Amino acid sequence: MPPRISCQPCTVYRLEGGLDLVEYLIAEADGVEYDAPVRLGDVDGHLLVGTRHTERPQWADHVQSLTGYDAELPGVQPYAVLLVPVGRWVFALTFGSGHQLIEDDLVDQGFGLMFGIRRLDTERLGSIASAALDVSARLSLTSFPGGSDLAGFRLEPFGELITRVTGSANLDGLTYESETHRRHQVRAGNSLSLPLPSSAHALVKDLAALTRIVDQPDEHSALRFVAQTRKLDRHHRLLPLLRARLATALGGETGTGPLALAWPNTEIRDIESAGSFRVNRLGRGGPLVLAPHEGLGDLVDRFATIDPSARLDQLRKAQVAMCFDTAGRADMGTPTSLRKWFAFETTIDNARYCYHQGEWFRIGEGFVEQIRDQVTELLTHRSDLQFPLWLPTGAQDDEHRYCEQVARQPGYLCLDQDFARTPFNPRLELCDIVGPGDELVHVKWLGRATAASHLFTQALAAAESLREEPEALQQLGQKVLARDRNRTIATPSTFVLAIADRPWSVDHLFTMSQISLIRLDRVMRQLRMRLEFAEIPFVSKKEAKLARHAA
Repeated sequence: MPPRISCQPCTVYRLEGGLDLVEYLIAEADGVEYDAPVRLGDVDGHLLVGTRHTERPQWADHVQSLTGYDAELPGVQPYAVLLVPVGRWVFALTFGSGHQLIEDDLVDQGFGLMFGIRRLDTERLGSIASAALDVSARLSLTSFPGGSDLAGFRLEPFGELITRVTGSANLDGLTYESETHRRHQVRAGNSLSLPLPSSAHALVKDLAALTRIVDQPDEHSALRFVAQTRKLDRHHRLLPLLRARLATALGGETGTGPLALAWPNTEIRDIESAGSFRVNRLGRGGPLVLAPHEGLGDLVDRFATIDPSARLDQLRKAQVAMCFDTAGRADMGTPTSLRKWFAFETTIDNARYCYHQGEWFRIGEGFVEQIRDQVTELLTHRSDLQFPLWLPTGAQDDEHRYCEQVARQPGYLCLDQDFARTPFNPRLELCDIVGPGDELVHVKWLGRATAASHLFTQALAAAESLREEPEALQQLGQKVLARDRNRTIATPSTFVLAIADRPWSVDHLFTMSQISLIRLDRVMRQLRMRLEFAEIPFVSKKEAKLARHAA
């Protein structure tokens, strides 16, 4: 006879205690049928139950226009939220669409993941959802219907923000395990979905057990890296200090950490089409019209005129409009908040904190040191190629002019803006310069955070195409022959990343850029290619601009 099971699947959130229970719920709940205190054994809780009604579905007009049939199909979404205070926490059990009624700002971010790190069987994981913590817009969901070990998901141990994991979990210490002596599939993210008991006394006991499990050490878990990078909740004790440091950096003062511009995820697709971007409502002086790959200095100058105590408020209120033209008049779409356009890093108590896409993230101290050590060693692979002085012209095609200058040296060829076309890459830049030893050189002025990631992405695309697509190698040979009739080129084996505006140093690269560089080197090794680094002598853009005005 199968064992009697009193537990039922449930989704539970954990919230910081200290408030009246009704304050954890949004105020505008529709269709409320019950909203009152309840008694759960020895604990006073609160229950909210109701239904959300929807009228005519959004697609009804489309159906009617096609067929003439008026599809009047109102919908009903039942919900329930049970709030249970246990110790210093408040747990919210949600049913139906009840999760939509919890105040998101009060949720303990990553609570479910902390349970999963300690209890999931890493040999039987079902799915993992993740996001790249960089200037790309990559979101990933990988699933195995039959389960897989952790290695099967090919996760990066750094720079990958894990948002949800499902799999078989050990529920030792909870009612379900004592009744069944079995594992169970759980879903772990900001919330935790698992079977919980129907008895009030047993439920309170299980909720207390969840907190004890989450508080256990995680040093023996293969999923420990998941906790290395987490978004800070909006009540984190260090947020006032972090915000103060960001405000200081916005005004151009040094010593708090590196500041740069970074494209928001929503604007990535418009990078190639943008002629300028216009910043509205930032201090006095009217709109700022800036080139798409510059502008940090102008923004910092504007922030410097604003009182430090008001800078973050201005950062939130200011809007950025991408424009087709260089004059900042032809808007491309809906403006976005300026707070999503900055990247900033700072260190507190040996832990690195990153401001990215308007949010704060913490990266563990051991994780940061591991990255720095790898990048420091990688940057010792220096190229012997020679580069002339880069004197910025202020022109839109300044980088191309410099590449042509490099190509005036014997043995160097300029391929900048001469794109190849392959079945998988209709617009592929194989390199900016071909060196005298057939080195493929990618050149970049690292004036903003996205420039490093763009450089790495360009090199990676070229390397993979040259190894995997015969058309790419054939077109490279044709482009070289068109510039030098006496020269042929074999399959390249060396890529050189040549930069100006800053040296190749771990101290001058954002943590996320360091992560991207490690990934690039790993792929290059797999492709049997060598990655080398070069520093271009340069005059700063500010000095060059002053010299042009004085001439």
